[in-house]
Amino acid sequence: MRIAIDCRKIGDYGIGTYIRGLIGQLSMLEGNQTYIALGPPSIKPLLPSRFEHGIVDARHYSIRELFAVARAIKAARADLFHAPHYVVPFTNVPMVVTIHDLIHLHQPQRNPLARPYARWMLRRAITNSSRVLTVSNAVAAELRDELGADPGRIVVIPNGVDDRFRASSAADAESRAFLFVGNDKPHKGLETLVRAFRAARGVDGSLRLMLAGSAFERFAAEPGIERCGFVSDDALAALYRNALALVQPSDEEGFGLPAAEAMASGVAVITSDAPALVEVTGDAALHVRRGDDAELASAMLRVGRDSRLRRELGARGVHRARSFTWKRCAELTRDAYIAALQSPETR
Repeated sequence: MRIAIDCRKIGDYGIGTYIRGLIGQLSMLEGNQTYIALGPPSIKPLLPSRFEHGIVDARHYSIRELFAVARAIKAARADLFHAPHYVVPFTNVPMVVTIHDLIHLHQPQRNPLARPYARWMLRRAITNSSRVLTVSNAVAAELRDELGADPGRIVVIPNGVDDRFRASSAADAESRAFLFVGNDKPHKGLETLVRAFRAARGVDGSLRLMLAGSAFERFAAEPGIERCGFVSDDALAALYRNALALVQPSDEEGFGLPAAEAMASGVAVITSDAPALVEVTGDAALHVRRGDDAELASAMLRVGRDSRLRRELGARGVHRARSFTWKRCAELTRDAYIAALQSPETR
């Protein structure tokens, strides 16, 4: 079985983390599958040694990529194609697609064409794929309710957590800094977080807030905020372990990988009540109403004052995060590949 995977985004955050975690473990599984990573020459150093490399270099979110990727699939003599994003090419080869979230449909976009393009591509992906993989039950419900996806084709496969983030017990850092990890997009809830931090710091002046994952230039003059920028995975692991708690106040997420990584690190977690975040963190986090900076400030002060609560949340997180592994993700994904090729519409 020859399986081609679109790896053009392998160097990105988010989907890139998913691709790297998935293919790293697929390469270690026994079986008769041969994997071909499709992407430009620059991705070669990031590929597992067992992966073949099919050259394709086309701009993302363009009409050209729909044809260029299709030609690469044909050249790879693939039996199956996996799109780790909702952009699927024009091909007759059976397909599996991963849809991480529907944020493009729910959140404001700078480009007025972005939302209709995303809706069109999502519907194409759902209609033309034998299996639709997604990372949480929350997103699976949205796929069914909003886009009419066939429940029989949806497979929920949670993301994994890299081993470098794993701790054996709750963290016991003496830091007074909360940590945010992510980009500076509207749905991340940064305005809510900064307002909450101001209020909490007004009560406890020892508190600080670290922002990692973007430049966050608009907060450069904000007292008590440290902008860490883009950091390596090793540096991120250190940030988690030295944080008072991770705060993820997003309006919407498909999974919430920073929360899972923080749990694995033994760090207390505070998230919004976005369905996917509640699903992933369960009883290992405090949940506050989306957009409620007063409630978030109260939760931050509570965690900041109560070391016993921090240890309890950290211990629960370590236990809960054990189920989020890239090996499990890869095994379930391979099962989905096999099921897709065995489904009646692909025979």
